[in-house]
Amino acid sequence: MEDRSGSEGSRRVVIMLTDMVGYSRLTSDMTPDGVRDFVIDYHHGLARVLKKPEYEPVEIEPSAGDGALILFGKRTGEGDREVCRRALAAGADLASAVTRNEVVKTRIGLFSGDIVEAQINGKKAKFGAGFAVASRLEELCDYFDTPLLMDRDIAANQEDDGSLVCIGRVTPSNLSHPLHLFTVYRPGLHHIPATVDRAGLARFISLKNEAVELFCGNKMLGVAPDFPLVKEKLQQAKEIFYHLCGSVDLATERILEYIRDTPYPAQDFEQLGMKVLGSKQDKLGVRLFHLSSELLKAIDEEFYNALVINTDWENYFALEWRKQGDVIFRVNDVADGIYYINSGSVVTLDENERVIVTLGAGNIFGEMAYFSKERRRNATIVAASDVVLRKISTKDFETLPVIQKIFRRIAAQRQVQTDGSA
Repeated sequence: MEDRSGSEGSRRVVIMLTDMVGYSRLTSDMTPDGVRDFVIDYHHGLARVLKKPEYEPVEIEPSAGDGALILFGKRTGEGDREVCRRALAAGADLASAVTRNEVVKTRIGLFSGDIVEAQINGKKAKFGAGFAVASRLEELCDYFDTPLLMDRDIAANQEDDGSLVCIGRVTPSNLSHPLHLFTVYRPGLHHIPATVDRAGLARFISLKNEAVELFCGNKMLGVAPDFPLVKEKLQQAKEIFYHLCGSVDLATERILEYIRDTPYPAQDFEQLGMKVLGSKQDKLGVRLFHLSSELLKAIDEEFYNALVINTDWENYFALEWRKQGDVIFRVNDVADGIYYINSGSVVTLDENERVIVTLGAGNIFGEMAYFSKERRRNATIVAASDVVLRKISTKDFETLPVIQKIFRRIAAQRQVQTDGSA
């Protein structure tokens, strides 16, 4: 039985968990002595960066060999704000050291919480729910391609130096509550050149923070998530970042990817935000395969490869949001694209505005015009509800021969169904 007699009262600290990236690969060919020396060098590197007077008091303990548990305590008379600022300064310092190859590539998670200590078999052990949260933050660094993530409490205690960026409100698959993720975007971090245009970087950060706030929503202020506007703003931010840095900001791309897969907030989005590290939603091709009876009838090996294996064509289907009552197109309009219904429903009207059929999620419309001489619409399509569509333009459609074949078969099958019901 554990000895609890030596347990101490709780104390407030900032927990930093670090984890070496690619530890198994780096050590796979090493002898035990080599692994030992490698890990010792790693911890010496951490100490060189973190055990500085300006960051003390700092405790560093090995964690499973390839990581470390670091605790930042309060100095006499300090409050939460001071220790949070010191911890983030130390974390950013460590991330910069990693960028300069002075420390092996490392993920960093920062979380403010209470811990207690107790003796177990003669050794002092630390306990606190914050360790699990810090671990999730560290794990999410890979997903968002950032060297450092912190929770909202640490971010709220920082000076507003313009480098704080909200990544999003995220629930990892092994937690039941969301984490508000923040990081810092500074020259030398996040693939940002040291010589970056500071004014351009400030524009990117401002636009990204504005977009992520709209993405998360703010119930206290009555702000609901607005995915169409978020997509527009993040596309602008993405372009600014690429112009400044010559690379894609993956943290921005992750939100855009989520919106592409989930164009409307899920029912539990308000409570949980983004859910990540779990099973991803099926790709558009897989959903087409499962949802569309026309495609099931059209399927063969060539089409299967296009729908499920080589799915680059999905990127040509751009999201569109339409309100109930919006006219998507009218009879005799020149064909300007083919549509897939992601959510919601539309009605098809003949030239006398009589309802022909109602189409819901998983259905396709607009393809018939591409296989007629006139290339004009033979029906009017109206949104029967708020609807999310994915549209491929005429120009893009004509560059994808296999997709043309699939939709030609769909159009032929639809014509047979139409003739049969006449």
